Amino acid sequence: MAHVRKTTEELIAEEEKKGELAKARMSELKARQRSENRKRDTHRKIVAGATLMAHVKIDPRVRKAVQDAFNKAVTNPKHRAVIPDLLDEKAFNEALEAAKKAAAEAKEAAESENQPAPPTRPPQQGETGRETQRRAPV
Repeated sequence: MAHVRKTTEELIAEEEKKGELAKARMSELKARQRSENRKRDTHRKIVAGATLMAHVKIDPRVRKAVQDAFNKAVTNPKHRAVIPDLLDEKAFNEALEAAKKAAAEAKEAAESENQPAPPTRPPQQGETGRETQRRAPV
């Protein structure tokens, strides 16, 4: 079979189509990269926030520094409403006492059902009951 030679216009059309496909593929890859970057950034924020919250419960100096920083930086009432214990020492102590009370009630309820409660140690300064149960030896 004889090879049919393409016209210059046909060659140009083919190259334009290849260019359009390459642009579309590049657009897809860039969108994927943006999505991956957003996921990585969100994950970093979660890890950093969890680390900060753990230290707030352990170290009063860190708690004070975080409270000062948050009181300066978090001005939106909607955002302030979800972190009152990180903005105010009194609210922190109230949240700590509420957590201790909830842990004691849960232990009491478990004992009243004649089921052994999970082993726990008393909360240390700046900890709530939830953290102590996670760290308890099994």
